[in-house]
Order: sequence, then C-alpha cells, then structure tokens
Amino acid sequence: MVYVEQVVDGRPGKPPFGMVYVGITDRPTVALFRQGMEPQLTAFLREQLPARPTDQPVVLCVRQLRISETMNYLREEARADLAFDVYAHLPDGYHFMQSAAAHTAQRALLSTGLHDGHLAELLQQCLRQLRPESWPAAAQNPVRTLAQLATDSPADQPATLNAAILREPLRPGVYRTFEQFLANQPAPGFWAVADTVAFGHGSPNARHLWYGVPRLRVKVVNEGGHEQAARQVWGFSDGRQLFVQHQNNFFPLHRYHNSFTFVGETPGDVAYMQARAQAYGRAKMQAAIIGAGASRVAGVDHTAEPMGYAVDMRTGEAGQFPNLLLPAPACTDTAYIYMYRYADASTAPIPFSLDNRAAGQLRPQEYLEIPWPYPGRVVRLCLELPGLPCQLVIPNPARFNYLRITANGKASKRPICEWVSAAQGEADLDEIDRQRSSPAR
Repeated sequence: MVYVEQVVDGRPGKPPFGMVYVGITDRPTVALFRQGMEPQLTAFLREQLPARPTDQPVVLCVRQLRISETMNYLREEARADLAFDVYAHLPDGYHFMQSAAAHTAQRALLSTGLHDGHLAELLQQCLRQLRPESWPAAAQNPVRTLAQLATDSPADQPATLNAAILREPLRPGVYRTFEQFLANQPAPGFWAVADTVAFGHGSPNARHLWYGVPRLRVKVVNEGGHEQAARQVWGFSDGRQLFVQHQNNFFPLHRYHNSFTFVGETPGDVAYMQARAQAYGRAKMQAAIIGAGASRVAGVDHTAEPMGYAVDMRTGEAGQFPNLLLPAPACTDTAYIYMYRYADASTAPIPFSLDNRAAGQLRPQEYLEIPWPYPGRVVRLCLELPGLPCQLVIPNPARFNYLRITANGKASKRPICEWVSAAQGEADLDEIDRQRSSPAR
C-alpha cells in the first residue's frame, strides 16, 4: 500500500482547470481551488489515506486536470479528466514509478455539483492503477529532487514518441478503446464502413461554416454482422487516415507535434440558450397581457460551429484547442501545407481559396507551398470542384502537411482530396519533379 506524501502541480503554466456554469443565469465561472491545488489535494488524500508504518510514500505530480460542462436545453453533462505521474520517495530522492489517468462523465439536470465527487472518483481510479512491479523498477529510474518533479518528463509517458501510433504505419480497423489507438492495434473482428455526407443540422451559422466540408456517416460492424453504437468506439483507421469519435460524430485526426487535433462541433451555446429563454419569457408575458406575444432572440446561435480540439494523449479525451485558459501560443511556428496534383483526366487548373479568399490555382503535375503562420488556428481550404471540396484542418507546424488532389478519380470520376503522410507526400513531390524534368515523348 501507499500513502500520498504530497501532490505537486506539474501542469505547464498551472492554468485554471475548467469552466463551470453557476447560478440561475448559468454564469460562466473559472474553476479554481480556494487554497490552491497542491495543499488542498494533499490534505484530502492524507485524510482519506492516512499513513501506516508499512505504507510506501509517494508523490503525485498532476499533469492534467480538466473539468467541463456541456449544456443543452434539458440536461447538462459534467466531464472530468485527471492524469498524474507517481514518484516513489526513496532514501536518495524521488524516482518515477508510473503514469495513471482516468476520465468520467455524467448527465444531470444540474451538473456543477458533480465535480467534487468526480475528482474524488478519478483520484481513486488512478491510485488503483498502481502496479506492484513498479516499485522494483522505480529504483532504476533517474533520481529527482522534489523541486524537479513539476518539469520532469519521464521517458515512458504515452505522450512521447514511445506511443506506437506516433511511430508506426497505420493499421486499418476499429479502435474500441484509446489504449488500442495508442498501441496502433485495432480490435479484431470489427470494421468501419464510412461514407461522406453534407452537414445537415445546427444553426444557420453552423450550416454556413460547415458548407462544402465532408462529414462522415459511419457504420461499425462486428464479425457477427451486428452494428455497434458509435459511443462504444473510440475511433478507426482506413489505413491512411485516422478518425476519432466525438459526441457521436466521427472527424479526421491530424498529427500536431506529438499529439493529434481535429475540427469538431462547438458545444451548445449557453449565452444563446439564455437569450432564447428570456425571449420566450417576454413573449409569454405579452401573451398574458394582450393575448398574443412575440420577442426577438438577441444574439447568434454558435452551437455546432467548427471548433478545434486536441486529443489528450494521457486520457484519450478531447479538449478545446488552443486551450483558452492558457496564454495564446507565440506566433513563432509557421506550418506549411503542400497541395499537389498528378496529371489526371482533367487538364483544367483548379482555383482554390483560403478562409474564403481566392488564393491561386493548382494545375496538373504541380504542387504549391502554402504557409500558415497562425499556430493552432483552423484553416478552411476550398477547391472549386464538385461535391464537398473543402477541408477544415489545424496544420502541424512540426512537419510538412501534404494534401493530394485528384480532379477526376479513375473509378468514381469524383474529385478526391486526401491528406497523406509526410513520407508519402515527399515521395509524390519527388515523382512530380521527375516527371516534369523528363523529356516529353
């Protein structure tokens, strides 16, 4: 058994850990510990797990703590993520033992009161993950002082290059769990069938912003031919592209440094819900007085608009990206998109736009370099092609991003826009250079 000697806040920047909605008006409020995370969690764990003579002392270094609330007109959902590194306190100092992470979510009419219980539940889940074999191995890990723990980066954290999904070629199949995704090991006996459709719900503003962007309609089937619910699946791969399930929809995943991002839907717009409820109240009051009532809703509904998300490589949960509770990233990294096109049945140049502004044309056997000097910002890239010719993506500044365009696919005769790996993109551009330099026959 262990007892927790101390909790250390190892989160970069030590930001607030979430936003909650408080009071009758659902006022957005930053979530904080009154006396600070370290003293409050330390005191709580010491009370819950009093030290015994035979217990081993450990320090928990929190790497991720995030709570959030999603609201709709009838119910709310409280979500919480926790991840920490466990360090054994040995005579010579502190040695990394292992990482632990957990997630929970619960729906209720009022969700703010659930967070205290969720945090206690996550601490319990994470401590249960401690393995007895971690103790002998801990002594072999580098020794650290207490002051060094917050900035330490143990070698076997899943967010490093040790994760197979960051190192290996993609394997096609369905990831039922985040652990299968990290290991690049799809679940046997499951497969996904996907088709592209247009965005067809949400507010007028959301439909406008998603216009032209392909959305996925996915059916997950097991070996018995039975369809599985989307919420039971973390994501899938077709062997070339990764997809993640978020709020019952699937979105393409893109590499971003040693993590992944995607563009999903904005949660319910609480401010608009409040304005709508107030307008409804005014209309009812008018109806009671004069027999009929109407009231305009002030504001615009931003529900389901495109929004950037990042996958937490410890818990597998998605959070808004960039994190608005952290300082804005410095504009020092420029991402580069290489958009290219082989010779195909169509010889006409394809005009394209960036963020709805005309940006140029792409001809057969040509590639273009598109710099994107806005770290973490979503780019909307559209080509003047039939179908769903737009892409929403957060370009990766750590490596080149390659988008392969086929104006007239061989089998379907439909345009194909496909993000490919850096290795594939480099090889394709080399081939285009070779073809262009070869003498015409």
